Amino acid sequence: MPIHSRLPRTTPDPHPCRPGRVLGRGLLLVIGACLAGAAVAAEPGRSVPEVDWVPYASLPPEMQNRRARSCGGGYVDPLAAVGRSTDPAGQPVHGDGESFEMEGNRARWHGGVSLRQGYRQLRADRAEYDLSSSMATLEGNVEFREPGIHLRGESSEIDLISGAARLDNAAMVEHERHIHGSASQVRRRPDRMLELDQAEFTYCPPTDQAWRLRSRELELDLERGIGKARGVRLEVADAPILYLPLLHFPIDERRMSGFLWPQLGRASNGGLDIATPYYVNLAPNYDLTVTPRAIADRGLMGQARARYLGPLLGAWELDSAYLQRDSEYRRDVPGRSGTRWLASVHQQGLVARRWRTHLEYTRVSDRDYFNEIGSSEMNLYQSTHLVQRGLLDYLGDDWQARLRVEQFQTLARDIALDPYKKLPRIGLQRVTAERDGRLNFLYLGEYSDFDHDSRITGQRLYNELGLSYPRSWLSGFFRATAKYRRLDLRLDREVPVDGRSDDSPHVAAPLLSLDGGLFFERELERGGGRLIQTLEPRLYYLWADHERQDGLPDFDTSQLTFSYSQLFRENRFAGYGRLNDANQLALGLATRILDPESGEQKLHASIGQLHYFEDQRVALQGGQGRSTASQSAVAAELAFQLWKTVQFRSSWLWDHKASQLDEAHQRLSWLRGRNHILHLGYNWRRYRGTDPRFGDINQFDVSAIVPLGENWLLFFQSLYDLEESDTVNDLVGIEYDSCCWRMRLLFQRNLNQTLGAGQPGGPARVGRVETRNAILLEFHLKGLGGVGTRVNGILEEVFRGYEASDE
Repeated sequence: MPIHSRLPRTTPDPHPCRPGRVLGRGLLLVIGACLAGAAVAAEPGRSVPEVDWVPYASLPPEMQNRRARSCGGGYVDPLAAVGRSTDPAGQPVHGDGESFEMEGNRARWHGGVSLRQGYRQLRADRAEYDLSSSMATLEGNVEFREPGIHLRGESSEIDLISGAARLDNAAMVEHERHIHGSASQVRRRPDRMLELDQAEFTYCPPTDQAWRLRSRELELDLERGIGKARGVRLEVADAPILYLPLLHFPIDERRMSGFLWPQLGRASNGGLDIATPYYVNLAPNYDLTVTPRAIADRGLMGQARARYLGPLLGAWELDSAYLQRDSEYRRDVPGRSGTRWLASVHQQGLVARRWRTHLEYTRVSDRDYFNEIGSSEMNLYQSTHLVQRGLLDYLGDDWQARLRVEQFQTLARDIALDPYKKLPRIGLQRVTAERDGRLNFLYLGEYSDFDHDSRITGQRLYNELGLSYPRSWLSGFFRATAKYRRLDLRLDREVPVDGRSDDSPHVAAPLLSLDGGLFFERELERGGGRLIQTLEPRLYYLWADHERQDGLPDFDTSQLTFSYSQLFRENRFAGYGRLNDANQLALGLATRILDPESGEQKLHASIGQLHYFEDQRVALQGGQGRSTASQSAVAAELAFQLWKTVQFRSSWLWDHKASQLDEAHQRLSWLRGRNHILHLGYNWRRYRGTDPRFGDINQFDVSAIVPLGENWLLFFQSLYDLEESDTVNDLVGIEYDSCCWRMRLLFQRNLNQTLGAGQPGGPARVGRVETRNAILLEFHLKGLGGVGTRVNGILEEVFRGYEASDE
């Protein structure tokens, strides 16, 4: 490696290249010692000069983001634009200095020593190299810099043969991670072990160090990627709040076993909840997390999560939990064992781009498990069923085949019967894209085996075979479809069908649909800008022959919710338990306003209605799904964007014969980043049945994230039932988010109504009402980790548009 030096020489140099070359290697050793050591364990602690720190007002525009504003500035790397593609290890060393001299075996540089090797830079007041011992010494304002890292110290000593090195009073800044730190001494042993004395670091800005982590002794194993710290102390506002005599941690991307941060919470039906996860790194592609958990009013609980990732078996996640004796649960019902448990398996895989697998299985010991125990994150789980499903798909170019097994565990007490088990369900469908202007072959078939402990069971085979003829133009489209559908059943008992009893009934019926629409457009002028408005009329005629099916079991079939999109569907049922009959015409009209430059939709409005030429006679058990009216309700939808941040969506169902509103759903949304969110919603649905327990849905909901100054956020969510004059659930919380730490406090209240609940999604009129309150606390030290419950999942679910930030 050549050296290029512009040092004035007062003494002839017998070794013109050796000192520079050796010193250049010493530079690499300083990098290894300081970068690995300081970056992991030496962030700001003692008063560290504000190296590379720039106030917010002076930052480049591209760096004036939310984090920089919160911190009052940021670290600017002067080498950020330097290319990193070439390894500096093989580059020549360039040196500068005010003077150079040789005395025996010692080479000395004085006055502003500057060395460069590729993108690496080294500065010092003085540098000396002993050729006989291969020791290099740097003194006075020693600095090392390369893209993303800046290191400083008072003095450094390096053994160029063994690789041992020392840096005294070291300070470090890592620009990208926004951390800085220090150590009284950093030593690199010949075996690549790093030793640091009195090390400390922080994520906070140098102007406001709210917390720091100190360590009396620190060892870093660069080969294994493991660090060991002794005498660890966490200080917040200069006050020690946590002391650990010994701490092991990873120093790179490699995982290692050890305790994770504890999770804290409190619920009204469990008391204080503390969980302390322990992570076990078993192999690069599988691991295990074991979590002892203590719930004050219930007892000690064990939880475990195992993960696996492989090219053939895909991604697996197995969860389990066990509580041998729940004190509170036994108190509710004397004589009950009180054993509570959870078992869950999730898998996803894709083999050879053709075979897709999915497994989802969750089961708990009792219906109240999630409501009373939940997870260690304390989420208020409100699912009515737990899915237990396995899926295998073959994804062909022209055909898609599916094998599914499925069953459920019912949690809601107001649901009397579990859904049917499907063991198995096999489907085959032609998926070739339709060719314009040509006849296209259509096929769909499905076989299902339905099982239940107390209801009629059997097998069902559904087939549909047909042809389609699509045509499309710039001004419109047309599509004709003809199908023949057949439903075959084999049941465990006879059922009445068309005046006779049969345990193997079958029905078949043809179907014809004609679908066509036109596209008109015109230009609009608005404020000097140009917009395009479309007008899109559409007609959809559907005829499906009627076959008597009143006595057949429904199995998994249900009625689809009526809306504008339902006008153009060929089946009013979800599932294949019924062959719907129809003789109807759908009239629809839609208009859109578009930005021709971006394609962005500014407004969309649609209105339509079904006209029935014959009464609908096919219905589900109980008579649901048929209509004898000549016309359906008028379905209308409206969506428009007031500004880029404000959107409004609305839908209505209007019964024009009765001159009354059947349904109305309104939502106004304002989203301006993750910290400015407002949703206002109103939902109305008229109950058209006769059961006195059931009633209209008349609910108003609001959810908002409101900034209170620079560092404070207010979270608020409430669902209010106007019929019951009470809230169904509420959430209120507050967040303080500074440059280097964040605190969140949430209060959540949930009403669980059972035994007499209304229609799906509706309020209960009679029955037991249970209230559960929970307090969630999260304390997060940025760059280090968090203490408390991870509430991001709750916030992302409740506040649509919210995205968690780790800044």
